[in-house]
Amino acid sequence: MMSPEAFDDRFYFVIPKTSVTDIDFSQVLESGTSTMRFNADGTKGFVCYESATVPSSLADISDKEGPYTNEEALSILSTAEWQVVTENLPSEPDEFLD
Repeated sequence: MMSPEAFDDRFYFVIPKTSVTDIDFSQVLESGTSTMRFNADGTKGFVCYESATVPSSLADISDKEGPYTNEEALSILSTAEWQVVTENLPSEPDEFLD
């Protein structure tokens, strides 16, 4: 298990979904949009980096929020805006079980 200190050098931005295509994923810890966390309505995403300076592709995004520390990011992610609620979907009938 990683200690909380392992994340002390990580910083986070909240990026509008419309700006996600501006991210150079070689500069951040996510490998692409499929590994980003998005808020409940899908309008914002979280991106993380480990660097003393803000990666240039993030610096160029004017409508970002942050940078946030790991503790601040966890606090944001615990709000209702970032809670994605899923429902149990009824199973499809299985012809082999009938």
